[in-house]
Amino acid sequence: MDRPEDPLALEAQVCFALSAAARAMVALYRPILEPLGLTHPQYLVMLGLWEDSRAGRTTTVTGLAGRLYLDPGTLSPLLKRLEQQGLVERRRAAADARVVELHLTEAGAALRAEAVSVPARVVQTTGLSLEELENVKVAADAVIAAAHGGRTGSARDTKAGADGTAAAPAAALP
Repeated sequence: MDRPEDPLALEAQVCFALSAAARAMVALYRPILEPLGLTHPQYLVMLGLWEDSRAGRTTTVTGLAGRLYLDPGTLSPLLKRLEQQGLVERRRAAADARVVELHLTEAGAALRAEAVSVPARVVQTTGLSLEELENVKVAADAVIAAAHGGRTGSARDTKAGADGTAAAPAAALP
């Protein structure tokens, strides 16, 4: 790769490439998720909930926020909208009322069957090979780990959290 002479050139900035790629990818998801009634951030929340539900784990707001690299306060409006859509319920934990648990409703659990086609549609829409997308994910995971001091949020790198919430397993593509 040729390096520009000016280290402050826009095209030389990793942050610009990652930011532009993230916006492009979210835009790519928009028409795919629209029939499901989900925005991209809501889709990420649902992925975490479906994963935990299939594994028999209880999801907490704090645990999910950590996995998504979000502040719990940022996650709350997303959860409120999903709750209004009838996909999610928030409940106080019986053992500790300070802990808010997230539970899929029947509609939320059923939505997974419709979402199963999303990854393949994303791969098809990008026009990239699965290997190319896997390489992008590996590189993105390395950037995330570096930015968070080695923390990636995947099962291979993270044990159960202090609140007892299990860590997310390594993400599937895309």
